[in-house]
Amino acid sequence: MTRPIERPTVTTPPTTDIDETSALRHQLTDQLTAADHIRTTAVEHAFRTVPRHSFAPEVPAQEAYADNIVAICRTDDGRITSSISAPWLQADMLEAARIQPGDRVLEIGSGGYNAALISELVGRAGSVTTLDIDPAVTDRAIRFLTETGYDRVHVVTADAEHLPSDVMPDEGFDAIIVTVDTWDLPWIGALAEGGRLVAPLRLHQHTWAIGFTKRDGALHSDEPLIVCGFVAMQGAGAWDPRRRTVAGTSVHLFWEDGTALPVDQLAPALTGEPYVAHTHVTVGGQEPFDALTLYLAGALPGFCRLAVDPDGNNGVLNPPPRHWPGAAIVRGASLARLATERIAEGEDGNGVYELVVHGYGPTGHLAAQEMAEQVQHWQRNHRAALCPRITIQSVTDCGPLPDPRDRHVFVKKHTRIAIDWPVVPGTAALLTDDQERYLLHLRSANRPIWRPGQWALLGGNTEKGEHPDEAIVRELAEKIGLPIPDLTGFATLDTLDAGGSLKDRVRVYQGTLNMPAHEIELREGIQLRWTRIEETAEMTMDPGTAAVLQAHQDAAHSSPSPDSPLPTVEVREPSDHRSRTIVGAHLVLIRNGAVLLGKRHPSSAFAPSTWHLPAGHREDTEATISCMVREAKEETGLDIAEGDLSLVHVIDLLDPDSPIPRVQFFFSPSQWEGEPIVREPEHCTEWRWWPLDALPEPIVEYTRTALEAISHGTLYTAMGWT
Repeated sequence: MTRPIERPTVTTPPTTDIDETSALRHQLTDQLTAADHIRTTAVEHAFRTVPRHSFAPEVPAQEAYADNIVAICRTDDGRITSSISAPWLQADMLEAARIQPGDRVLEIGSGGYNAALISELVGRAGSVTTLDIDPAVTDRAIRFLTETGYDRVHVVTADAEHLPSDVMPDEGFDAIIVTVDTWDLPWIGALAEGGRLVAPLRLHQHTWAIGFTKRDGALHSDEPLIVCGFVAMQGAGAWDPRRRTVAGTSVHLFWEDGTALPVDQLAPALTGEPYVAHTHVTVGGQEPFDALTLYLAGALPGFCRLAVDPDGNNGVLNPPPRHWPGAAIVRGASLARLATERIAEGEDGNGVYELVVHGYGPTGHLAAQEMAEQVQHWQRNHRAALCPRITIQSVTDCGPLPDPRDRHVFVKKHTRIAIDWPVVPGTAALLTDDQERYLLHLRSANRPIWRPGQWALLGGNTEKGEHPDEAIVRELAEKIGLPIPDLTGFATLDTLDAGGSLKDRVRVYQGTLNMPAHEIELREGIQLRWTRIEETAEMTMDPGTAAVLQAHQDAAHSSPSPDSPLPTVEVREPSDHRSRTIVGAHLVLIRNGAVLLGKRHPSSAFAPSTWHLPAGHREDTEATISCMVREAKEETGLDIAEGDLSLVHVIDLLDPDSPIPRVQFFFSPSQWEGEPIVREPEHCTEWRWWPLDALPEPIVEYTRTALEAISHGTLYTAMGWT
């Protein structure tokens, strides 16, 4: 239950007349315009016209026109459930909505003031509907909208999860603005094709205000994301934080957008000193890195957010701020989390920090290195991008659920969210002289940099919002202090991993420089050298540089059109030629001639609504038999000792839908403790004993094969191999 904040009806002093509130309103508008939150004359006019103080009579006019929120309703324990948003954020979201005169607009989360601003934007020919679940909020909105002359706004009291049919225009709303913190976007169908939806969307406990355009039935973002905070969605759209507390500690892990993993096994890991993986990626003291958190959430399986009680006794050193839970991953009995170390004071006095990863537990070092590698990948390929591109589809329109190994895809109740991270190329300069030599740069072998100890081209990363044409000029100025006036694009160098996925992209520019190497001031690295192509065979060369030099030699014998796109030079990282195999452990529990099978959840990526044995995948450095004990406990609650397990079958499986072979081990226990219960309802909906001679349908095919082989005493079966 919520209640309006109990304050005097009007606290504005009697001397605060129309002229004073008008002056405050114009002062706020000038401030928002100067800060580029207001960017169009229509939004500027709305802010100069609507009396914000009339929608917040509980506070003085000076407070109403401050660039901050005004709390309207609170729960009995003091939590804010309704507020007038900060003006800067309202302006940003209204600009993102691109509202035009005559538009039909829906606001979800009412208060009155924002609806009045929208009313100014749509004009007399348009319509505004504002909706809220709390009657105290809508009653207040009706009163103030009427008093200020905006009684044309339609105020509705309802749960936004299911919009009343009578508020929907025939062809949908032209714009929908959501002003409550929302975990999902169930309103795609209520938006007209080509319409705009702006909402503060939660992904793994972080909230971004995002503007979308509806095209071909899906939402597409096309602007930078805005970090923000709103009151939480109530009703059917309220989210489950999926919080898990590590037993005996004050450490909490949250899986709002992922499958919650067991955490009690992490308690011993937090008692030891962490392993520290250095990323050598830095941020300023006031520089946000929320985009990195979003990237890691999609790139790392088992991603969660970590928070600690400020006064609790826990083993997590240097805990993250309470209001910004840290990024973390769980790997069995180990955990890794993103942290920072102050390494310099910084020009602004707020400090310079290195992003580091702390690893806890027996394989914490591996988990920390895994996360650190992704931080470095983001730094090289994505950090300089202005924003990721987000596509949101209704789950009813986008086919089967994605493979759980698909990165940067989040499945919610109503929608599937796919995030595309634009690759911003690094830069390199292919400099030649009149003797047809190349200027090469020996990179330090003792620094954690790309291609340490190898000869390479001069260059570096693109900085945020910087075009590669600008970046290469800056990089050369920083490294050798020289301008190269004839720089032109030569090629794009793509480095692929052994599997063919993009690992690194560099835009290569060519230019000329005639100066002895010893006269060039090298400010970064070990040495510069003018090198002939035939000499490179005896040098430790960066493979990408070697490929670019060869492409340059080949181009000398061709004449490409000046209008043709830059050619792409590809280099593939070598494979270690070792077969990668996924190892699974399966529990064959037989009692009185019946075997225990579980029915997988309908939304499961693997075998939905299909019967299967209790099973799971082996984690890093974990013996398969130990995996079986762990999975049995996590899935069924049964306690089984390793010494009571016997190997009864092995299936060597090559699934036609996967390039990675799987070895499936089947164990049968001689005894166990407990009765099976559903401990992971997001994976399995029920356990049931089935007679071995009357197995249910549908059942996982290799499970059926294994049970038949076990009944005949066969130990090994190969499936899917030709």
